[in-house]
Amino acid sequence: MDDPSVQRTRISALFDRLAPVYDQGPIPWFTPIADRLVDLLSPAPGATALDVGAGRGAATFPLARAVGETGHVVAADISAAMIRLLTDSLQAAGTANVRTLVGEATPRTLPAGTFDLVAASLVLFFDPDPAGTLRDWLALLRPGGRIGISTFGAQDVAWRHAEAEILRYAPTVADPRTSGVAGPFATPESLGLLFGEAGATEVTIYEEPLEVALPDAAAWRDWTMTLGMRQIWDAVPPDESTAVVDRVGALLEADRGADGLLHLTQQVRYTIARKP
Repeated sequence: MDDPSVQRTRISALFDRLAPVYDQGPIPWFTPIADRLVDLLSPAPGATALDVGAGRGAATFPLARAVGETGHVVAADISAAMIRLLTDSLQAAGTANVRTLVGEATPRTLPAGTFDLVAASLVLFFDPDPAGTLRDWLALLRPGGRIGISTFGAQDVAWRHAEAEILRYAPTVADPRTSGVAGPFATPESLGLLFGEAGATEVTIYEEPLEVALPDAAAWRDWTMTLGMRQIWDAVPPDESTAVVDRVGALLEADRGADGLLHLTQQVRYTIARKP
């Protein structure tokens, strides 16, 4: 097993590569998940919020709107490319109540006990030490502050089988498609245990479906190549890529609707908790 710092460097490099296309396509994905997470956290005007793994700003912008001009958001990401593009977007939108940060969000990089809210949308399951990282995030909260994360539950059967077809080429990558099937992200119960052992209280977990509609397997591949799943596709030998897409397409046909589109459903888990 690699040292956690080596794994984080590898993850940072992956998202540097993804940054130009990340969350920029026509498929509503990161935005509805982040919007729902922020909604469940219920930021108050004037609050101080931290967006960890901010990416291109799916949660940053709704947090900034919710806390208003009297509030403040710190948007942190270990990918410098993501932060450069997010900073450009914030400036273009005239969003003045956000500060961006390249690096990890820990008591070593930010003042402990100073945030009212911590949000991390689709982030923690990439981390090589989720328990330690969650403790760090809780340490950044004021007493009584709230933390919220989003992670994945199950996909529909066709989607799960399609992913299994490519996962066999990369069974050990640091991706929710591998970490989510075992360990702390496998079930609501294991997530609750993770939060409880980190010291959080009032842990509440919501599980809600999110559907995407795509024309075919090639479109599914193109879309997932803009996500963290890019590292899984990269493990497929180039001379096998066409055959893999064909096999994936046959599996996804079970989700084709009367409108001619593939309707794929992912369960999303939202875990909300409080620091004592």
